[in-house]
Formats: sequence, structure tokens, C-alpha cells
Amino acid sequence: MKVIVTKNYEESCQVTANMILDQVRANPASKLGLATGGTAEPVYPIMVDACKKGEVDFSQITTVNLDEYMGMDPTNDQSYRYYMNQRFFIPAGIDLARTFVASGKNDPEKEIALFNEKLYGDGHFVDIQLLGIGVSGHIGFNEPGTMISGVHVQKLEESTIKANARFFENEADVPTEAMTMGLGDILKAGKIVLIATGANKAPALRKVLLDDEVTADVPATVLKMHRDVTIVIDEALAAEIGWKN
Repeated sequence: MKVIVTKNYEESCQVTANMILDQVRANPASKLGLATGGTAEPVYPIMVDACKKGEVDFSQITTVNLDEYMGMDPTNDQSYRYYMNQRFFIPAGIDLARTFVASGKNDPEKEIALFNEKLYGDGHFVDIQLLGIGVSGHIGFNEPGTMISGVHVQKLEESTIKANARFFENEADVPTEAMTMGLGDILKAGKIVLIATGANKAPALRKVLLDDEVTADVPATVLKMHRDVTIVIDEALAAEIGWKN
């Protein structure tokens, strides 16, 4: 596991974007595993800017997103399909047919089957997976106590609902379930890059970076088992964790 400590969150976003851009430059037909949420959001404009400057070509990529809220219409401005369309796919001119974000409105069993088809049907695993981390240590929507390998519907913890309430008018509006890649799906990616900022992420990251244990209590600890993981944090978070290069 490699840890990159940057001067600030802005630099963390640039470093993370550069890793994804370098992957696409090396293999223009890369399959990207993408994440949403507040921490990852500034990564996408950097990649869009690189595309508009002619520094990268996204025309051959395919993408699969980590998760989506159950019951959420894709046209809702809080859906992850809407998030990705507005922040990356449409501004970068990416053919939406080459992208996949699960629908929270479809039959769950059929959508799980489609999710798996997008992940594995072409025999091409995700080349690089972008991750954030929840305050509870979840990655995707794999909540504490959950060690499910494959795509599944996950009941969300109260801490996750509260953390995501800032994106909704009321906490009661936050969906209570989501469809997510499982931990095994995430670990099949060729490379993983996790970006984090904020003191509230320190307890979970201590478990990932400073403990040897892999535990269902902190799902992100499974990343210790992957051969090529980079965690990008800023100096303030590194100090909070107690991490020293």
C-alpha cells in the first residue's frame, strides 16, 4: 500500500486525477471504476479540463460506478447517475452508452445481474478504481459488519445517512438503501486509488494504515489485501492519523 501525503486537499484532487488520466493515456480503452460523494467531486473537473485541452482522449473508455441509491430516479439531482452526467460524462463528451450507473428504480435482481454483466461480461476487469471512505470506514456502500463479495443491496447505517444528509433538504429524504459493488468486486480492480480529507476520516484510516487487522468493523481494511493501492491524503489528515512517511 502506497500513501501519498499532499500539502492540501486541492493537491490531493490533482494527484488523484493524474493517476486516472495516466491510466487512460497508457490504455485508451481502460475500464474505470468511479465514485461519487463530496470528496471525489473536485477530481472530475480536473479530468474534464484535461480532455478539453486535448491532453487525454476518453472516447474509448468504459466506466462502472460503485453504487446508487435504491428508489432514486436517475433524473433526480441527488442520484449518482445525475452526479456523473453533470460533473464528468457530459462535460467530457463521453458517450453515455459506454457508462454504467446502476438504476435504483429497476427490479433489484435484474439490476444486480446487469451490474455484474457490466463488471465482468466483457472479460475485462476494472483497470483503476476510485474510492472515497466513509466516516465509519465504508467503501462503496459496504457498511461495517458487511463483508459481501459481490454486488448487493445494502441497508445504510445511521452515520452514513447523517453524513449524506447535507446533500438533501431533510435527513428524512436520504434513501436508506443502496446498490453497491461488493468488497470482492472492488478488490478485482487492477489498481485502486482512495482519496480522503477531513479529521472525521482519521479513525477509519488509522485502522487501514496503522493496524494489521482486516476487520468487518472497518470494511476499508480489506484494501490491505490488494497488491496496488494508493491512498492520497493531505498533511492535515496525515497529522490527525499520526501517519509519518
